[in-house]
Amino acid sequence: MAGLANVFGYGAMTNHQNDIRNSRSIMIIGMNPAENHPISMQHILTAKETNRAIIISVDPRFTKTSAFANKYVRLRSGTDVAFVYGLINVILAKGWEDKKFIAERTYDFEALKKEVAKYDPKTVADVTGIAAADIEWIARTMAENRPGTVIWAMGGTQHNDGTGVVRTYCHLQMVLGNMG
Repeated sequence: MAGLANVFGYGAMTNHQNDIRNSRSIMIIGMNPAENHPISMQHILTAKETNRAIIISVDPRFTKTSAFANKYVRLRSGTDVAFVYGLINVILAKGWEDKKFIAERTYDFEALKKEVAKYDPKTVADVTGIAAADIEWIARTMAENRPGTVIWAMGGTQHNDGTGVVRTYCHLQMVLGNMG
């Protein structure tokens, strides 16, 4: 809740199930809704079937949710921030960001750009264990398939830096213009 409140001023859910159903890309990171949130998983599968939404599972272990995904990548536990900053780095480098959303609805974007510039795909691959090509594929897929959503649970929030992890998930969504 602290990470969401810090970014959006509101520390509660930012999507409802209809947002998930209407998404064209869904990145599920550090959670396993096929086993832990079966009703939510039905909304995810509806998006995959009706919208041809691309499902991306990012997790240290292959789960039942990963089996439903179009793409599964294994990241080293605790490297979420580096991974997401790597996605943002690629999105910005390729000019895939939502410039209008950023100009109208974000604050101090230049500081974020400066920080994520340190997270090029090769560096992120070394830190996370995810291949640079996969990092670039995920960034492109999310940028080309909007609106999209990022779904997480305790796999992100329960790190010792959980507030920072959640903030990076929010930053990714803002860079893509997937809020509001």
